[in-house]
Amino acid sequence: MPEIAIPAIGIAMTEALLVKWHKQPGETVEAAEPVVEIETDKATMDLESPAAGTLGPHLFEPGAIVPVGTVIAEIVAEGAPATEAPEEAPESSAPAEESMPSPTAVSAAAPPATDARRPHDKSPRARRLARERSSAEPRREKAGRFRDLIAAKVAESWREIPHFAVTREVDAEPMISALQALRASNVKPAPTMTDLLLRALALALRERGDRDGHVGLAVATEDGVVIPVVRDVLSLDAASLAGARAAAVERARTRRLNADDVATTPTSTLSNLGPFGIDHFTGIVAHGQTSLLTVGRAVPRVVADGDRTLSVRTTFHATLNVDHRSIDGADAAQLLVAFAEAAELITPDF
Repeated sequence: MPEIAIPAIGIAMTEALLVKWHKQPGETVEAAEPVVEIETDKATMDLESPAAGTLGPHLFEPGAIVPVGTVIAEIVAEGAPATEAPEEAPESSAPAEESMPSPTAVSAAAPPATDARRPHDKSPRARRLARERSSAEPRREKAGRFRDLIAAKVAESWREIPHFAVTREVDAEPMISALQALRASNVKPAPTMTDLLLRALALALRERGDRDGHVGLAVATEDGVVIPVVRDVLSLDAASLAGARAAAVERARTRRLNADDVATTPTSTLSNLGPFGIDHFTGIVAHGQTSLLTVGRAVPRVVADGDRTLSVRTTFHATLNVDHRSIDGADAAQLLVAFAEAAELITPDF
């Protein structure tokens, strides 16, 4: 019988919060139809039905935190007998208030109250309170919980990953010229500096042996930093890359990451705080990745060329933050130089 289970989506994920059911037991579902919404430390997402049929009992209530791999419902094919529920255990004599589990605690198999013959491990009052708490939870509480999950992952990365960083000043004028040419040609959607930075980073990663072409993008949201994935960067032209980047940002800000975002672990992530007026900064490498490129604003600065002639050029500072277990100092330097060279040679013709 096809099952819906909590998938392992992302590095070090061990559990997910069951937010709400889109379908009720006994309702007909189609293959790939959203059935239940879950929340991880990365985002909120829907789990889809693996097959057409009828949804079986809800084995967990909204508000339950469920371990990865746990079955939360089954899909009954047409004509197939439904799985019989186990016999109901006797109710505890303790008051409901004393035995009521927290809505964020893992609950045992618990179909909805619409069928009195099906067992529950919670009293009707406890089930009602869990549903009310889940549906009426203020946004600020949800945001706080999501931020707490992110904070826990960041702290884990900082504890476990030995970080160091290398920095270089990069000439931004070739990128600015490329952007001006692309915009003059009326490319839609209009590319941004972030798109060219993504391409330059993907080129550098390829030169250093990474053939996947997937790059993470750090996106600031109301609930914290989220990292969607821009896939196959080097296979995209300027318009396609701008569209893929914009879609990734939208997924992050609405906390609706897709399966590629949560299942793909890119080698590196780009974090661009230039639009916020920052000159340079360091960051924390995400779990499962080996580096993070942090970029500051592009502004006119006085520079000297090879014969010590002073001029004013628009430049930005790029800092490569790396996991020392995977990348040594010389390798980090070579990767950052490869990025700088790719950025300084970029053209409108991708």
